[in-house]
Amino acid sequence: MRVFLDLWGVLLDSDKMQREYGRNLARYLGARFGGDEGRWIEAHNAAWTAYVEEIESPDWDRARWASTVDRLDAAFAVSILERMHVDWRPSDPVAFSRELDLRVMSSVNARFPDARSAVERLRSAGHAVYVATQATDSNARGSLTGAELLDGLAGLFTGTSQDASKSHRTYWDRALAALAVPPQTCVLVDDRVDYLAAAHAAGVQGLLLDREGVYEPETMPAFVHATLRNLAGLPHFVDTLEAERRP
Repeated sequence: MRVFLDLWGVLLDSDKMQREYGRNLARYLGARFGGDEGRWIEAHNAAWTAYVEEIESPDWDRARWASTVDRLDAAFAVSILERMHVDWRPSDPVAFSRELDLRVMSSVNARFPDARSAVERLRSAGHAVYVATQATDSNARGSLTGAELLDGLAGLFTGTSQDASKSHRTYWDRALAALAVPPQTCVLVDDRVDYLAAAHAAGVQGLLLDREGVYEPETMPAFVHATLRNLAGLPHFVDTLEAERRP
């Protein structure tokens, strides 16, 4: 089986990354440009608030996903410098924002306790493990490096590589075409039902990971094959799905 694992919420803890990213970014930029670490944290927090407002405003169906995110990410990175009254500006703001993600996120291990074991057991059973995320390539590679999971993956699909929203079937059609595999050999584990719905439209089986137990079983759409509370039972479940698929 080809197992697609979502990044944030499934493999990695976004709350932990959010807490530590600002501090580590402040240390890095403070060492590079000078200035009080606390003020860098404040600049990051203010820029992040503005970034969230901006990223929720574009009409994602009217422009290419990757170019829109590149523009917003570059503006976010430069705005931190502006808030700290740093005169230097990157000649390539997009490359600068990617550099920050790769450098800072790789310094944070935001891995959930059950993530590494699940990936290793899936691989040992002969399954190919991929990450499928809406995050950018630099976000995913940086955070997976920090979590020490990147080297164990068969591949990585991101919003950047797919240039599409993960909630659209296009994302999954492109992933399946890249792998040249039938969709019935694939399963997605995600914590968002809209992402599972888009994958299902492309023929991919879906498992919902509900770590907090917020979903009621009776409200689950029919395309959700099962709901898991953690990743401990995932390898066995994938083995079962593979056995059911065989004649």
